[in-house]
Amino acid sequence: MNALTFAPGATLELDGDSNLHRYSAKARHIEVGVDLDEARAAAAATPPDLETLVRGHFVKSFALVVPVDQLSSGEKGLDENMRKALKGAQYRNIRFQMDSYDVRMPSPSATAFTVTLHGRLSLAGVERRIDVAATCVRVGQGLRLSGSKELLMTDYQIKPPTLMFGAIKTADRITVKFNATLQKGT
Repeated sequence: MNALTFAPGATLELDGDSNLHRYSAKARHIEVGVDLDEARAAAAATPPDLETLVRGHFVKSFALVVPVDQLSSGEKGLDENMRKALKGAQYRNIRFQMDSYDVRMPSPSATAFTVTLHGRLSLAGVERRIDVAATCVRVGQGLRLSGSKELLMTDYQIKPPTLMFGAIKTADRITVKFNATLQKGT
């Protein structure tokens, strides 16, 4: 059985607001690890396709790692403040580790379905349990996953950054948006 990976072009973006303007930072690099129940998949009467692997709960683990230094807004000052707020010198990675997941099919004939990942997000040295929902749609031989999750920086003991001696203040709430195509690796 081949491993599952993200196809090139996967995106992860952090969006937030301040009293001056909205801001956004994109991950230039995303690491993903997906483990399957190989024995169960091999015992299937016919080799399961990607959608069947996900819907049939053949996925045993899913881990996502985003290096803090790979987040970029395109603005040097904002990037430096973001990395400082995320304690990037000490905690170099943002990590999500799935513990389990649920699949919800709106109807038997639906072309899209929802997967809710239950797991732990580690951010700036603080780990919290979270649930993340993704819409899944078959695209060619892959499965596109997209969604978003709102987080509060203070839930992770992150002080919302300020600039210019406190004249510019960022909001506590950020939104993490993702779009990736899961595919069978080689």
